[in-house]
This record gives sequence, C-alpha cells and structure tokens, in this order.
Amino acid sequence: SSRFGSSRQCSSHSLPSLRRPLVAAMPAKSSRLARSGVALLLGAAAWESCSPSTFVGARAPVQQARTAMNGYRFDWMLEGKNGEKGLQTTDGYWVGEVGFEKAMGAQGYRYRMRPTSKEMKEGKEIDGLIFQIGPLKLRLGEAFGGTGNNEALRVLKKKLVAEGMYDKAKITENEYWKKRFGHNRWEPSYIDQSNGLPTNGLFRGLAAWSGIDPLKEEKGKTWFEAD
Repeated sequence: SSRFGSSRQCSSHSLPSLRRPLVAAMPAKSSRLARSGVALLLGAAAWESCSPSTFVGARAPVQQARTAMNGYRFDWMLEGKNGEKGLQTTDGYWVGEVGFEKAMGAQGYRYRMRPTSKEMKEGKEIDGLIFQIGPLKLRLGEAFGGTGNNEALRVLKKKLVAEGMYDKAKITENEYWKKRFGHNRWEPSYIDQSNGLPTNGLFRGLAAWSGIDPLKEEKGKTWFEAD
C-alpha cells in the first residue's frame, strides 16, 4: 500500500512539470508558422520585383482586353485567303448565331436548315414543317426533318457548276498534266445535286441514285437535277 501511495503522490506531483513544457512549446510552434508565412510573402515580393519586366530595356507583357474576341471570317474561309483552308479570324469582328441567321437570311439562305422568316411569311417551301392545332401553329416538322436547300441555294449551286475550275494556277497545271500524263490533276469541286424539293415517295429510283437514266424514265419526271 505504501508503494501505491507513493506512486500516486509522484504522479500528482509530476503532472504540473509535464504541462509546463507543453504550454511553453505552443508559442514556439506558432512563432515558427508566423516566420514561415513572412518568409513566403517576402519571397513572393522578391520574385515579383525581379521579374523580367522590371529590368531596364525589357518590355512589360501586353495584356489584351478581356472583352475583345476573335470572330470567324467566313468570307475569308470561302475565298481561301492566303491559301489557307482552315478557320480564319480577325480581331474585333465577331458574329454570333443570331448574326449568322440574319446575315444568311438577308441573302436568302437558310441557317440551321430552317426556313427564313421571309419564307415562313410567304409559305414558301415549308410543307410538312408547320402543324396547326386549333389557333396554334407549331413548327413540329423541324424536329423530324429539314433542309438547307431553297431557291437561293439552288441558284448558287448552278452558278458554281457553271464556273467550274476558276483557279488560274490549277488550270495551268491541268494543261501541263494533260499533255504529260493524259489527264488532269485538279477537278472542279463537287456540288451536290440535292434540291430540297418534295419527291414522289420515300425512296428514289435507280436513276436518281446512280445519275444514269438512258431511257429518260425518271429524269425530268420524278428526278430533277439541281443544275
């Protein structure tokens, strides 16, 4: 019992001595964290002051305005300006979907294979696109089908077919290839013959699929070429 009593007495007297180092160590840890934070701030300030833009003769980086946007130049893309056939943009020129719809509509072309506002008002080539339920008119047909073909696009296709090969460099190269190899190197761009006009039935005849109708059974009757 004396041993147990003495052990309790020693443990009770040793508790204060163990707490003191813990309490004393806490300010040391917090001071280390504070010193680390100050060192990081000083390092960041030194890095900023020693950046290349601070030296004599060095140009500061130019930051573009966040509101400036690069717009696609479809006229340059169609033209193939500078020989590039990919996307081309120019600073300060941007057209969104609403702008594209208005620009194409002003020229008579459809955007997203949907009739223009003028075609809707005139009821031109919109068969099967509008359903009327009582006084309501719904454009449900556009959810199941549509076409970008209309009168303006058919005229453009005929113009492109009539122009054929118009690149002078390609024409000159074709003349050389014709003499040297017996055939051309370049061919005119393919223009699809879809016209968007209603056809008789769901499936087309063999002449329309193959483009060959020696007996003239379909051409001009159930099959009409765009050109």
